[in-house]
Amino acid sequence: MSKVHLNMDYLSKILYSPVLSDILDELGVIDHVLPSDIRPLDPDFVVIGYAYPIHLSKVNDCDPDNPYKGILNALDNVPEDAVIVIEVDESIRNKVAAWGELTSTTAMARGARGAVVHGFVRDAHQILRMGFPVFSTGFIPYDIKCRGDADDYGKEVIINGMKIKSGDLIFGDINGVVVVPSELINEVITRAIEKATKESNVKKELKRGKSAKEVWNKYKIF
Repeated sequence: MSKVHLNMDYLSKILYSPVLSDILDELGVIDHVLPSDIRPLDPDFVVIGYAYPIHLSKVNDCDPDNPYKGILNALDNVPEDAVIVIEVDESIRNKVAAWGELTSTTAMARGARGAVVHGFVRDAHQILRMGFPVFSTGFIPYDIKCRGDADDYGKEVIINGMKIKSGDLIFGDINGVVVVPSELINEVITRAIEKATKESNVKKELKRGKSAKEVWNKYKIF
């Protein structure tokens, strides 16, 4: 399926994860939020882009001459406007850093918009200085070298039972990370913009002192 062309910078300024979540609820897509322990390194980070899934598994037989073979191949194929979504196998999820400064540098150079890691990262200060939006469940100094590597990329991953496919839309902020199925992107974005505009008007009327009930009856939003 071809990707929908979106003005990502514009959308990152006017949308927020709760409004996208509300629209997906209205459309009957109930499971659309990644685990709540996936948090932005900086509370102000906002990420939006097309999912580029990577799966990291445990390494049993390490090749010391080429210990990063899988992740290097995955990074060299990152497309522009991607949000890299990494699922780390449970056996190593809390034992290695699946992402860091050099992976962020590589991804930025290829036009990626951020990374969402169901696992730990490292080099947090360096990533923060770069301003590259990274979301993760925590931090650890351990490198993945001879501990883990990418065994699949660019297809799909399953995180807590939810499938994230290449080309799905990812939106993350301090509230959480929302996954919009690729076939619904146009409809969800259109409706989310409309709702965000209405919510702005609701806020203005509430500030003017109108009653919550009056505002609800007018906009059906609260």
